[in-house]
Amino acid sequence: MQQRNHATGPQWPPAPGLVERAQAGDVDAVDDLYRAIRPRLRSYFIYQGFAQATYEDLTAAIMEKVIRKLRTLRKPRAFEAWFWALTRNHVRGHFRRQKRDRTLSELPGPAPTQPQEFVVLTEEHQAIRVALATLSPADRELLWLREVEGWSDPALGGRLGAATGSVRGRCHRARQRLQNADRATNGGEV
Repeated sequence: MQQRNHATGPQWPPAPGLVERAQAGDVDAVDDLYRAIRPRLRSYFIYQGFAQATYEDLTAAIMEKVIRKLRTLRKPRAFEAWFWALTRNHVRGHFRRQKRDRTLSELPGPAPTQPQEFVVLTEEHQAIRVALATLSPADRELLWLREVEGWSDPALGGRLGAATGSVRGRCHRARQRLQNADRATNGGEV
Protein backbone atom coordinates (compact mmCIF):
# COMPACT_ATOMS: atom_id res chain seq x y z
CA MET A 1 0.00 0.00 0.00
CA GLN A 2 1.23 3.47 -0.86
CA GLN A 3 2.35 5.58 2.09
CA ARG A 4 0.41 8.74 2.75
CA ASN A 5 1.07 11.80 4.75
CA HIS A 6 -2.41 12.55 6.07
CA ALA A 7 -1.60 16.25 6.39
CA THR A 8 -0.72 16.63 2.71
CA GLY A 9 -2.65 13.74 1.15
CA PRO A 10 -1.46 11.04 -1.23
CA GLN A 11 2.07 10.98 -2.60
CA TRP A 12 2.80 13.12 -5.65
CA PRO A 13 3.80 12.15 -8.21
CA PRO A 14 2.08 8.78 -7.82
CA ALA A 15 4.43 5.85 -7.47
CA PRO A 16 4.88 3.80 -10.65
CA GLY A 17 3.51 0.75 -8.82
CA LEU A 18 0.28 2.59 -8.05
CA VAL A 19 -0.04 3.65 -11.68
CA GLU A 20 0.57 0.08 -12.86
CA ARG A 21 -2.09 -1.27 -10.49
CA ALA A 22 -4.55 1.38 -11.68
CA GLN A 23 -3.75 0.45 -15.29
CA ALA A 24 -4.53 -3.16 -14.42
CA GLY A 25 -7.96 -2.11 -13.13
CA ASP A 26 -7.34 -2.18 -9.37
CA VAL A 27 -10.24 -0.10 -8.01
CA ASP A 28 -8.35 0.91 -4.85
CA ALA A 29 -5.39 2.07 -6.93
CA VAL A 30 -7.68 4.11 -9.19
CA ASP A 31 -9.22 5.67 -6.07
CA ASP A 32 -5.76 6.49 -4.67
CA LEU A 33 -4.75 7.96 -8.03
CA TYR A 34 -7.88 10.11 -8.03
CA ARG A 35 -7.12 11.37 -4.51
CA ALA A 36 -3.57 12.23 -5.60
CA ILE A 37 -4.65 14.05 -8.77
CA ARG A 38 -7.69 16.00 -7.60
CA PRO A 39 -5.87 18.47 -5.29
CA ARG A 40 -3.26 19.15 -8.00
CA LEU A 41 -5.94 19.96 -10.54
CA ARG A 42 -7.84 22.13 -8.06
CA SER A 43 -4.70 24.13 -7.25
CA TYR A 44 -3.81 24.46 -10.91
CA PHE A 45 -7.26 25.78 -11.86
CA ILE A 46 -7.44 28.17 -8.91
CA TYR A 47 -4.00 29.51 -9.88
CA GLN A 48 -5.24 29.95 -13.47
CA GLY A 49 -8.20 31.99 -12.17
CA PHE A 50 -11.03 29.63 -13.08
CA ALA A 51 -14.37 29.95 -11.30
CA GLN A 52 -15.21 27.06 -8.97
CA ALA A 53 -18.00 25.67 -11.14
CA THR A 54 -15.73 25.71 -14.19
CA TYR A 55 -12.76 24.07 -12.52
CA GLU A 56 -14.96 21.40 -10.96
CA ASP A 57 -16.36 20.56 -14.40
CA LEU A 58 -12.86 20.56 -15.91
CA THR A 59 -11.53 18.41 -13.06
CA ALA A 60 -14.28 15.84 -13.59
CA ALA A 61 -13.68 15.77 -17.35
CA ILE A 62 -9.92 15.42 -16.95
CA MET A 63 -10.29 12.68 -14.34
CA GLU A 64 -12.55 10.78 -16.69
CA LYS A 65 -10.02 11.22 -19.49
CA VAL A 66 -7.13 10.09 -17.26
CA ILE A 67 -8.96 6.93 -16.23
CA ARG A 68 -10.10 6.21 -19.79
CA LYS A 69 -6.63 6.73 -21.31
CA LEU A 70 -4.53 5.34 -18.46
CA ARG A 71 -3.92 2.07 -20.28
CA THR A 72 -2.28 3.98 -23.15
CA LEU A 73 0.49 5.22 -20.82
CA ARG A 74 3.51 3.12 -21.72
CA LYS A 75 5.86 4.14 -18.92
CA PRO A 76 4.27 4.50 -15.47
CA ARG A 77 7.30 6.56 -14.36
CA ALA A 78 6.25 9.18 -16.93
CA PHE A 79 2.79 9.54 -15.39
CA GLU A 80 3.27 13.12 -14.16
CA ALA A 81 4.41 14.47 -17.55
CA TRP A 82 1.65 12.53 -19.32
CA PHE A 83 -0.95 13.80 -16.86
CA TRP A 84 0.03 17.47 -17.21
CA ALA A 85 0.17 17.22 -21.01
CA LEU A 86 -3.31 15.72 -21.02
CA THR A 87 -4.51 18.49 -18.67
CA ARG A 88 -3.00 21.29 -20.74
CA ASN A 89 -4.50 19.90 -23.94
CA HIS A 90 -7.92 19.64 -22.32
CA VAL A 91 -7.72 23.23 -21.04
CA ARG A 92 -6.65 24.48 -24.49
CA GLY A 93 -9.66 22.70 -25.97
CA HIS A 94 -11.85 24.33 -23.32
CA PHE A 95 -10.62 27.78 -24.34
CA ARG A 96 -11.09 27.02 -28.06
CA ARG A 97 -14.66 25.84 -27.43
CA GLN A 98 -15.38 28.96 -25.37
CA LYS A 99 -14.02 31.21 -28.10
CA ARG A 100 -15.96 29.38 -30.81
CA ASP A 101 -19.18 29.40 -28.76
CA ARG A 102 -18.78 33.10 -28.03
CA THR A 103 -18.18 33.83 -31.72
CA LEU A 104 -21.16 31.74 -32.79
CA SER A 105 -23.44 33.36 -30.23
CA GLU A 106 -22.47 36.80 -31.55
CA LEU A 107 -23.52 35.93 -35.09
CA PRO A 108 -26.99 37.12 -35.96
CA GLY A 109 -29.23 34.20 -36.75
CA PRO A 110 -31.72 34.22 -39.57
CA ALA A 111 -35.02 35.61 -38.39
CA PRO A 112 -37.47 34.89 -41.15
CA THR A 113 -40.41 37.23 -41.14
CA GLN A 114 -41.95 36.55 -44.53
CA PRO A 115 -43.57 33.25 -45.57
CA GLN A 116 -41.17 32.90 -48.53
CA GLU A 117 -38.19 33.09 -46.12
CA PHE A 118 -39.59 30.12 -44.19
CA VAL A 119 -39.91 28.19 -47.45
CA VAL A 120 -36.28 28.91 -48.37
CA LEU A 121 -35.05 27.75 -44.95
CA THR A 122 -37.17 24.60 -45.19
CA GLU A 123 -35.81 23.84 -48.66
CA GLU A 124 -32.21 24.36 -47.47
CA HIS A 125 -32.74 22.04 -44.51
CA GLN A 126 -34.29 19.42 -46.77
CA ALA A 127 -31.34 19.68 -49.19
CA ILE A 128 -28.88 19.17 -46.35
CA ARG A 129 -30.88 16.21 -45.02
CA VAL A 130 -30.82 14.56 -48.46
CA ALA A 131 -27.03 15.08 -48.75
CA LEU A 132 -26.46 13.77 -45.20
CA ALA A 133 -28.51 10.65 -45.97
CA THR A 134 -25.95 9.66 -48.61
CA LEU A 135 -23.12 9.61 -46.05
CA SER A 136 -22.15 6.61 -43.99
CA PRO A 137 -23.31 6.56 -40.36
CA ALA A 138 -19.68 7.03 -39.28
CA ASP A 139 -19.33 10.18 -41.41
CA ARG A 140 -22.64 11.56 -40.14
CA GLU A 141 -21.61 10.93 -36.53
CA LEU A 142 -18.18 12.47 -37.08
CA LEU A 143 -19.63 15.60 -38.70
CA TRP A 144 -22.30 15.92 -36.03
CA LEU A 145 -19.81 15.69 -33.18
CA ARG A 146 -17.37 18.06 -34.85
CA GLU A 147 -19.63 20.66 -36.44
CA VAL A 148 -22.70 20.67 -34.21
CA GLU A 149 -21.45 19.50 -30.81
CA GLY A 150 -18.10 21.27 -31.22
CA TRP A 151 -15.85 18.38 -30.22
CA SER A 152 -12.12 19.02 -30.55
CA ASP A 153 -9.77 16.82 -32.57
CA PRO A 154 -8.27 15.23 -29.42
CA ALA A 155 -11.76 14.49 -28.05
CA LEU A 156 -12.80 12.92 -31.34
CA GLY A 157 -9.54 10.99 -31.42
CA GLY A 158 -10.26 9.62 -27.96
CA ARG A 159 -13.73 8.54 -28.98
CA LEU A 160 -12.55 6.99 -32.25
CA GLY A 161 -9.27 5.62 -30.93
CA ALA A 162 -7.37 7.61 -33.57
CA ALA A 163 -4.56 10.15 -33.65
CA THR A 164 -5.42 13.85 -33.91
CA GLY A 165 -4.00 14.12 -37.44
CA SER A 166 -6.06 11.14 -38.53
CA VAL A 167 -9.20 12.75 -37.10
CA ARG A 168 -8.51 15.97 -39.02
CA GLY A 169 -8.15 13.99 -42.23
CA ARG A 170 -11.33 12.01 -41.59
CA CYS A 171 -13.27 15.23 -40.88
CA HIS A 172 -11.94 16.83 -44.05
CA ARG A 173 -12.88 13.80 -46.18
CA ALA A 174 -16.35 13.60 -44.58
CA ARG A 175 -16.95 17.30 -45.34
CA GLN A 176 -15.80 16.74 -48.94
CA ARG A 177 -18.18 13.79 -49.31
CA LEU A 178 -21.03 15.92 -47.93
CA GLN A 179 -20.28 18.76 -50.35
CA ASN A 180 -20.04 16.32 -53.27
CA ALA A 181 -23.33 14.70 -52.28
CA ASP A 182 -25.00 18.10 -52.00
CA ARG A 183 -23.76 19.12 -55.42
CA ALA A 184 -24.84 15.82 -56.97
CA THR A 185 -28.32 15.75 -55.44
CA ASN A 186 -29.19 19.41 -55.11
CA GLY A 187 -26.81 21.31 -57.32
CA GLY A 188 -25.92 23.44 -54.31
CA GLU A 189 -23.25 23.87 -51.71
CA VAL A 190 -23.40 23.01 -48.02
